[in-house]
Amino acid sequence: MKFSLTTDKIQSALSAVMSAVPTKSTLPILGNILMEADGKLLKLSATDLEISITTSLETKITKKGSVAIPAKTFADIINALPQTEIEIESTNNRIEMRFGTGDYKISGMSADEFPKLPEYDSKKEIRIPANVVRSLIAKTSYSVSTDETRPALNGILWQTNGERMRMVATDGHRLSRAEADNTVLQGLHGDVIVPPRAFNLISKLASESINEVGVVFGDSTLVFICGNNTISTRIIEGPYPNTEQVIPKNNDKNLIVPKTLLMETLRRVSILSNSLTRQVKFSISKNTLELSATNVDLGGEAMEKLPCQYDSDDLEIGYNAQYILDILKQLDGDEVRFALSSSTAAAVVTAVDDGADYLCLVMPLRLAD
Repeated sequence: MKFSLTTDKIQSALSAVMSAVPTKSTLPILGNILMEADGKLLKLSATDLEISITTSLETKITKKGSVAIPAKTFADIINALPQTEIEIESTNNRIEMRFGTGDYKISGMSADEFPKLPEYDSKKEIRIPANVVRSLIAKTSYSVSTDETRPALNGILWQTNGERMRMVATDGHRLSRAEADNTVLQGLHGDVIVPPRAFNLISKLASESINEVGVVFGDSTLVFICGNNTISTRIIEGPYPNTEQVIPKNNDKNLIVPKTLLMETLRRVSILSNSLTRQVKFSISKNTLELSATNVDLGGEAMEKLPCQYDSDDLEIGYNAQYILDILKQLDGDEVRFALSSSTAAAVVTAVDDGADYLCLVMPLRLAD
């Protein structure tokens, strides 16, 4: 194998595939990148056996071939090089990199040892708007559970069968649900549970310059095509809990607060919250919201009042400040609505101007006596 290209081109390709290289593995081959050169196309691939990434780029290839190359060492060398033309050649699984007055050599492994990458039928590829996918992922991925005893909750539920496309995530303490019009996938597939890491990679690789993302549904895998990058991921086995049952329908106490003001105040007050629970108390009375926190270890207390719209019974509710901030970051518009019922029941949080497309649920914390 022999080819040449500029360092910035291969650096860009490496940054994409390195996301799938495991930091630790009992299989040494997984610490490698598969490099394949044929025709005018150079392909770099990496996998941790759950997620695989392949990126392709056109370059000048003088001899076709393939080799598995140590990912971290290769990336460290390439990223340390100046902007220049580099020639890469492999002979008997030994890779030589030549540029200007420099010459670097490292040993690789046979491409035959690299795990077989998932295959897909390109004729089954469906194109969906990239901005819609990015938005749905951003609005739900932070709520995914890390509790491995409930594997279904370790993913994002992607519902495509209907006039609305929906993503849902929950960890039992909070829930986020985002929707968008579904004009492409309607009726073509049902529900799938997708690892958040795969979705986050798609958000990263589906840059603003990419208008559409391709998707191919398989029996146990999903394949996404983002420009020159192909990401394949296993589907998490379900079933996913019926989240509709936990969303309150009769929360009739409405608290409306300026979003930016609430975010800024909550960030300040939470500095003196308990480092484990991050609890901030919301004391709500007519048109006034008081936020307060106490940190016994620091001997610290914080309290701020801010204006709001509220005309129901007074309430005192404790929330994890980070949970509320995560929600506020994703809400559109200038004002946020908390639909409440009591100090022990879940709140439904939406944007005042766009409550139909994005809904969040957050459970309160028990306030100390």
